[in-house]
Amino acid sequence: MIQLNGVSPFNNNSVADPSIVAPASQDASSSFQSQLSAALTATLQKFGIDPSKFALSIAPVVTSGTQSQSPTSVTPPPPSAPADGTLASQDPGLNFDDAYWAKQPPAVQALRNIDDPTQRSILAGQLTAAGFKIDAPIMVWGWDPAKVTSLRQGMGYTWVPTGLQTPIAEAPGVDDHGSQPYDPSNPPAGSIAV
Repeated sequence: MIQLNGVSPFNNNSVADPSIVAPASQDASSSFQSQLSAALTATLQKFGIDPSKFALSIAPVVTSGTQSQSPTSVTPPPPSAPADGTLASQDPGLNFDDAYWAKQPPAVQALRNIDDPTQRSILAGQLTAAGFKIDAPIMVWGWDPAKVTSLRQGMGYTWVPTGLQTPIAEAPGVDDHGSQPYDPSNPPAGSIAV
């Protein structure tokens, strides 16, 4: 469907330029569809996307009036089932996330499956009090382990404090002469390695 400011140039009630008209026949419509299909295919190829991996559907649709419009939809095919039956083997981020959580003690792993942030915070507090290392952004706030770790590494962090430790006063490489500078080679006892 083609619209300009919410109004279709093919609407019979609009005052449109007479040179803009709806396709008069199926031949004109199919010509438009083939040109649109070719343009979409070329665009996908420019971005390095194999057009054969997508189902491209361009078909006339009758709306409330008598006019036909030709909407276009590009639908990616369903993902093929990985060997282990999970989507994790297709997404490196999911593999990292699963590995991150698998390294945690079973009591800490329980945080991953708690959807309610209040309940997750309560359990995290109990686990911290019991001596477990809790990485608040990932384990309490629910942030993505792969992304958080990547950001930390990119910023020069080699360790981060647990929930009960003193927060980092200065980011790696910053020295504002008054705060404790970050020391990547000497993590405090009990801190979390990045």
